[in-house]
Amino acid sequence: MKLVPAFVTEAYDTENFSVRFSPDGTFMAASTVHGQVSVYNVRTGKEGYRLNTRGKHPMKQICWRPEQEHTPLRSRGVLVGTSTDGKLQQWHVTSGQCLMEMGSGDGEQQFLCVDYSPDASKVAVGSLSGEIMLYDEVARKQVESLKGGDSINTAGHASRVQAVRFSPVLGEPSILVSGGWDNSVQYWDLRVGHAVRAIFGPHICGDALDISADGRVLLTGSWRGEDPLELWDLAMGRRLQAIPWRAEGVPDPACFLYSTRFAGKSVNGAQLLVAGGSFAGGSGEAKVMELRGELMGGTAVCHCAGTLINFVCLSADFTATGDLVALAGCDGRVRVMHVVADAEESRENCPNSVSGET
Repeated sequence: MKLVPAFVTEAYDTENFSVRFSPDGTFMAASTVHGQVSVYNVRTGKEGYRLNTRGKHPMKQICWRPEQEHTPLRSRGVLVGTSTDGKLQQWHVTSGQCLMEMGSGDGEQQFLCVDYSPDASKVAVGSLSGEIMLYDEVARKQVESLKGGDSINTAGHASRVQAVRFSPVLGEPSILVSGGWDNSVQYWDLRVGHAVRAIFGPHICGDALDISADGRVLLTGSWRGEDPLELWDLAMGRRLQAIPWRAEGVPDPACFLYSTRFAGKSVNGAQLLVAGGSFAGGSGEAKVMELRGELMGGTAVCHCAGTLINFVCLSADFTATGDLVALAGCDGRVRVMHVVADAEESRENCPNSVSGET
């Protein structure tokens, strides 16, 4: 695999906190510190829509509503976002209409992350206090407040929740996990309203938690120098392997991760992932990696498809087909790359490096 530049968006005067491709890969949305959300046409690379234009608070994370083959046209192209004033907003992108707005909006309960259940019936929102709010898509109201633990296996979150994820597998009971500053990933039972077990260790400081498309493997990115990128058996909660950020013998700097994401589909037999963050002394980088072998066996071999250097990465995403990857961060631009097969690739560590400087 290798990375080939597709396009770079026009620069905002502030950071892009979150980037997401629409389910069909037609659009790419990016949210900012100022609260605005820009939606780009992936074919042209141009901004087509701008949402929440009167927003004043950072839009920390965005998420497209999942779409199935039977989803009617009027229900497609729906995006949600969470902001630090404690609001959950939902828009129909092409019309620009705000379909719903929930939460106090008084800033006392800051919203930091969001995810849809795979059947699009529920929206989970993580907060500054460690609480997770669950909203019903049809009723358009909060139906559950998830907090605390079972007092046996876990006490729940003790600090802010920076990432929340539903398992992407349809037809199974909802699995919801979250990660944050308290060095834990919590498992939530939606029937009882609290966490039932936890993985201790990952230090999640951003959009750095994901679940593989088959619902078996958990991916974590930690804001630390040692073993920042890890794979876990989701069902058992045991670590499968730590993925080296650099090849053996390659010197630091260590990269402290803010973001990591699986590609939804394998590409040429490889599971792709993207991760990025910052260095302790400034600047940063992002990498697209391919994993070959058995993930559940903890024996997957990792090769670097490409590296974006001189760039602090805060969020990243793949299209559903895995042929495009988007990287957003501190310089106000989103960089989009083609992920292509290269028969001549030698598979050495990071064969192609692309500069984040413009």
